[in-house]
Amino acid sequence: MKETKSWRSVGVLKVRCSLVPIVLVVAGCNYWGRRRLDQPTPIKPDNPVWIWSGGKVEKWHAVVITPDSVSGIPYKMPVTCYSCRLTIPRTRVDSMKLGYRTLPEDVTGIVSLTALGLLAEVVVCALVAPRDRQC
Repeated sequence: MKETKSWRSVGVLKVRCSLVPIVLVVAGCNYWGRRRLDQPTPIKPDNPVWIWSGGKVEKWHAVVITPDSVSGIPYKMPVTCYSCRLTIPRTRVDSMKLGYRTLPEDVTGIVSLTALGLLAEVVVCALVAPRDRQC
């Protein structure tokens, strides 16, 4: 059977479209890990900390834990907003969890962005030059 331009473009489209499931799986696996904080722990200012107190949860960053209190800046505020810093006595804190990203999660994010870029290229190429052999 003789290979024509149309069959070749169908093959290229199949290969490029096979990236779609990979992108969906990789994007679904990206998450923030959480680690319970039971005792004073060095915390990076940009890492989020979820604090449960009085039946509600708050998300802070730039958290400082002392033996008698926990202080931090609400996550929606910039880390440099020192006047935004809140403090809760440790006796009122039910639990705390530290959010962090691991190396596999960062690699997953990079792979996801690369795959999405390739997918965008396929879509643009198919719309702009549907008869071009390089698409």
